[in-house]
Amino acid sequence: MIPLLLEALLKIVIIIGGILTAVAYLVLLERRVAAWVQDRRGPNRVGLPLTNLKLSGLGQPLADGAKFLLKEEYTPDHVDKAAYRLAPVLILAAALLSFAVVPFGTVKIGTGEDARLINLAVAPGIDVGMIFVFAMSGLAVYGVIVGGWASNSKYSFLGGLRASAQLISYEIPLGLGILGVVLYTGSLRLDDIIVVQSVGLKWNALIQPLGLMVFFIAALAEAARLPFDLPECEQELVGGYHTEYSGMKLAAFLMAEFIHIFTAAFLVVMLYLGGWHFPGITGPSQEAVGIGFALIRIGVLLTKVMLVILLIMLIRWSWPRFRFDQLMDRAWKVMLPLGLVNLLVVAFLVEFNAPWWLQAAVGWATFFAAMIGTALINPFDRRGDSKNVPVDPQVLQETW
Repeated sequence: MIPLLLEALLKIVIIIGGILTAVAYLVLLERRVAAWVQDRRGPNRVGLPLTNLKLSGLGQPLADGAKFLLKEEYTPDHVDKAAYRLAPVLILAAALLSFAVVPFGTVKIGTGEDARLINLAVAPGIDVGMIFVFAMSGLAVYGVIVGGWASNSKYSFLGGLRASAQLISYEIPLGLGILGVVLYTGSLRLDDIIVVQSVGLKWNALIQPLGLMVFFIAALAEAARLPFDLPECEQELVGGYHTEYSGMKLAAFLMAEFIHIFTAAFLVVMLYLGGWHFPGITGPSQEAVGIGFALIRIGVLLTKVMLVILLIMLIRWSWPRFRFDQLMDRAWKVMLPLGLVNLLVVAFLVEFNAPWWLQAAVGWATFFAAMIGTALINPFDRRGDSKNVPVDPQVLQETW
């Protein structure tokens, strides 16, 4: 039998290796998606000289990794060197630690008295898994802020300020989206949340569509993805909080961004889309299964995750960036009230033990009522701003 320490180390190596490999090829996938959206060709030169251009370019992630490794590790003289070196390590470590409690099911190895159950999560004994993930995502904020502060550059400093305001603001609706699910399922463990959804087709997305929308939008903002990439928007801040970084330090920041996308997709799938459950394919609970059936569950889970990641990539190339005041308006005037409304409705239904079909009906009615109400109130209508913009170039320069 495999010793417990060796088993834990093996799971850590597989998870970290899989994540970093997935991140490398997700970059390639995003460049292909961008090319498809913009009607141009993506990377198709690096790799084996295949005749089919759609399969060429598979060596591009390896070439990009080699470029980062061989690039000069230049440290500017004006930076705070200790904090400058700490920031990329902090953000990458926090992003990877979030996967310690992500469940992949339980495998039964052997038969009879020699049978052994192996939980595929790295840290299966943590009963407050959602709090752990939330804490790690909050810790990653410090990596961005420290990197912007330590660089002693105005562009990096502005990126750090934007990041602190944006990420702290959107953590509140993100938490409200999680609280609705926790209140309905009665557990902070991700595997318990999946089990509750696997009884029938009671996915939380069908019961709390408003909570799903609030959580998904807040997760995009936490990952600093378009249209929420204000901390690093290259058109205004060159690169934002990582302007002064190069080589593997810059690669750590970029990898952490994609790992946050991966984490957001996993959480959306596990909290709202049933995790590894799919009707007619996987079982109704997380009871231990054989290796073959466990691989099927992992395949279902990863398929859902990839679909969510593709949606995130399409949003990046389909939606313009918000202004910073619009970004904050959406957090405090839209996402926060909608998250509170969803939480209040879920609490009311759970308190009176409403049947599943009634909870789904009330959830969808609340969703449509919230969308209509938001459209009527429209707290971020900026169509009248143009008449207030000064036309004198000197005044415009002073205003900026």
